[in-house]
Amino acid sequence: MGKWKRGRLLFAASRHEGSHKDPSAVLEGLLELVAADPQDLQVALNAAEMFSVRAQLRTGGEREADLAASVALFHRCVALAPAGHPLRRQVFYGLGRALFWAAADTESPEAAAESVHAFREAVAATPQGDAVRPLYQFFLALQLGTYFERSGDRNAVVEAVHVAREGYASAPLRSSDRPRCRTVLITSLRLLADATAQVEPLHEAVGIAREAVSEAGGAGERAGAQFDLARALKALHAATMDTQLLFEAVEVSGQCVQATPGRHPEFVQRCVLGASVLRMLAQDRRDPGMMRGAIDLMTTTIETQPVDDERAGILLDLTSALLSLHLMTQEPHVLRDAEETARMAVTAAPEGGAERNEARFQLAQVLLYGAGLDVGSTDTEALHQALGLFREVAAATPLDHQERGDRLWHLGIVLRDLADRGEGTARRREARDAFAQAASSTGPAIVRITSFEKLGTMEAALGDTQAALAAYEAAVALLPQLTPDWLSYAGSIQGIRSLDGLPAAAASAAVELGRPERAVELLELSRGVLQGRSLEARDLRELRQRSPELHAELTRLRADLNAGALDGNWDELLSRIRSLKGMEGFLLPPSVHALRLHAEQGPVVIVNVSEHRGDALVLSADAAQPVRTVPLTGLTRAAVHPWLGRLTHAVSAAAHATSLPARRQAQRDLDEVLRWLWDHVTAPVLDALGLTDPSGVRPPPRIWWCPVGVMAYFPLHAAGHHDGGGATVMDRAVSSYTTTVRALAHRTPTAAGAAPGALIVAVPDAEGAPSLPGVTAEVAALTELLPYALVLSGAQATYENVVSALPFHAVAHLSCHGVTDWENPAAGTLLLHDHLTRPLTVEQISAMDLPGADLAYLSACSTSFTHLATVDEAVHITGAFQLAGYRHVIGTLWSVNDATSAEITRATYAGLTHGGSTAPHTESSAQALHGAVRDLRDRYPASPSLWAGHIHVGR
Repeated sequence: MGKWKRGRLLFAASRHEGSHKDPSAVLEGLLELVAADPQDLQVALNAAEMFSVRAQLRTGGEREADLAASVALFHRCVALAPAGHPLRRQVFYGLGRALFWAAADTESPEAAAESVHAFREAVAATPQGDAVRPLYQFFLALQLGTYFERSGDRNAVVEAVHVAREGYASAPLRSSDRPRCRTVLITSLRLLADATAQVEPLHEAVGIAREAVSEAGGAGERAGAQFDLARALKALHAATMDTQLLFEAVEVSGQCVQATPGRHPEFVQRCVLGASVLRMLAQDRRDPGMMRGAIDLMTTTIETQPVDDERAGILLDLTSALLSLHLMTQEPHVLRDAEETARMAVTAAPEGGAERNEARFQLAQVLLYGAGLDVGSTDTEALHQALGLFREVAAATPLDHQERGDRLWHLGIVLRDLADRGEGTARRREARDAFAQAASSTGPAIVRITSFEKLGTMEAALGDTQAALAAYEAAVALLPQLTPDWLSYAGSIQGIRSLDGLPAAAASAAVELGRPERAVELLELSRGVLQGRSLEARDLRELRQRSPELHAELTRLRADLNAGALDGNWDELLSRIRSLKGMEGFLLPPSVHALRLHAEQGPVVIVNVSEHRGDALVLSADAAQPVRTVPLTGLTRAAVHPWLGRLTHAVSAAAHATSLPARRQAQRDLDEVLRWLWDHVTAPVLDALGLTDPSGVRPPPRIWWCPVGVMAYFPLHAAGHHDGGGATVMDRAVSSYTTTVRALAHRTPTAAGAAPGALIVAVPDAEGAPSLPGVTAEVAALTELLPYALVLSGAQATYENVVSALPFHAVAHLSCHGVTDWENPAAGTLLLHDHLTRPLTVEQISAMDLPGADLAYLSACSTSFTHLATVDEAVHITGAFQLAGYRHVIGTLWSVNDATSAEITRATYAGLTHGGSTAPHTESSAQALHGAVRDLRDRYPASPSLWAGHIHVGR
């Protein structure tokens, strides 16, 4: 074949790439030239590229054959392009792309590794500053990420970030390579964060994307940058659970979708992301309207008829959104829509692929939830359908798959439900085995923890308490992984919400086996996790003061271990730190013999109620017998819940009922609750402690109540028969509360910077809230008793002024409205003057570090009220002030009367200041409150809502 024909074929080949036309005729001619002259590199290279082009137009075996032929020709070209040859980079780039497409059709890490090698060679053969180098680096970083996902090799993702950074930095500002290098850099940083369990790469990704949005030229370029920013924000939110990131992601992705034409190749992808972040925000906010908006966007996206591989994914997201909407609204038709959509997703997903498995899993979830709506039903058809699907899903999920644990957990749940509906012990054993496999699978800590917890429940139901305790202990040991030090407060709460019942169940199993000391240790490890993290931070601060060198070494080693490094001797370093005087307990889990030292001033009574039993675990300073068990006969969660309902209704009616008979009945109901509480909980404890004398011993003995789970809602300090005779807690002891025993660790406030007086914050008329006329009288009384106090009242009581003043006053009194948020306890708020624009929330208070803090008196409603799922973490206003550093916190269990609260406040401070003659003696906070409340009780014994809701928390 002549030179003219050769030139014509090479020209035709160059025109075919990107034309989407069948290149077979040109390829046939090129293959003739290859056969005629095997050393002609240019012809062989073009033929190899034409095979790759044609492969993109084919499917199945024809596609595989073309890619194989392309790879073979590229390998021949490699031999013809030694180092320094001008076409070497093109050869390896083409080989990398052919291998890239071939690897996409498999799950093989080896195939991805071959492609990585080719792209590395292409980059190496291209000098710095060459215009095509960023393109080659884009493909190298992309394929390194694929290799990491298939092999788990961290070195690959570290290299991907390095390569992508360099490509992004060197790509010209307005070139097409810059946005794709940015996209792959953000993806690589997300993978690096996953690989190292660190959040810093995600912050970097968000920063890069924000910079890209600010420097974007036209609307199209800006929309692309907004898409990357929304992706990065979504990933950072998944790591930190910071809701503000979701708000921003929703705004940015909405702008991106609006600016993207429907014909744009990424229109569907951008709509999917927009719907995804909107769905997540709706879920976080429990907002049905927002969720419907996400559903509408997904429906619109489906109606644009996306390609098949996109359609299944959108249907899966839509199923999740519909199920979430049903959970919010309980609308039956929404659940039917979710099932129908899930079945459509199963049909749309390719047979044998990962999406088909995910679609089956979602369908099974919908069926399981639907069956759970009618627990008493004997119709188990839906459960059996779900069981069949879950079994298929589990069998098709690889052993090292990140979702395997969650899928096995769901299999265990449906088996458990079938056992509960009469299918017997065999089903329960199957459930146990499924939970055991889930607990040992690769996956997120929360899945493993909840799997161990369910495993313990199954073992207990099967009668093996020892195995149950072992499972619960394994769950508790994993808890620190839920709250790494970089995770936000809100993110930590999100993980902890799933643990309702674990502490009580673990302790009950230990008590059942005659190990009350172990029960106390498990409760300390599994409750107050956020407070424990705060105490750990104090340990680290003390270490930094005592030995900056050891602190620096610890910080470095922790970072290395977090990133997966195996070097360094963690145990040896801790041993050196603990050899320092006063640091013997550094980062050690609490032992009962260390905990008993916190009970030297009086017993700590841990009231624990599980599904199977109730006990009071009495911790004392007695070295020989630090823990005594007082069985609470007949007390189980099922027995307690009706009384909780009665308590909740009574305190609500006492505060809000409009008729006098209704308010009187509420007081009678509350009195009945206090009597029941005495008979079944507190009387057995006081009798066991020998606190049987109501004669008024002075000073009265102290007792600390540490209620677990549901018991935290009950006023244990006010239990009793208040119609005379002294059969009450407050006639026999001075009560305080604590979330955990560790929280009682003696902390002397550092006086440096603390003013000798107190801070008084008074908001009698917060915008949008009812007036509090008692606040004015309360402040008038306080200024007489605390003459040197700084008073921030009315318009002066702003967020900025209060937050700025708190660190400089050891005593803080806040008299205002307290508002709780049942669904989002971290959003509970004290209503300051500017609360509509600058709310002072539980999350913000908890984040404060106030080493000079001593007493916080919260004269507000329901400061100690929170969701049951977070009650063991004290995620409420009272708990937030304790977490911020206050040794003593006076708060309320429910809505309290404005006038009588002012009386209690006046009497409490009169006791603390000896009638205003001294500075507050905060060590007597519990006694002062006790005296004020008991005096009010003596005046109004038949109206317990007026006095029983005030509590002292802390030392």
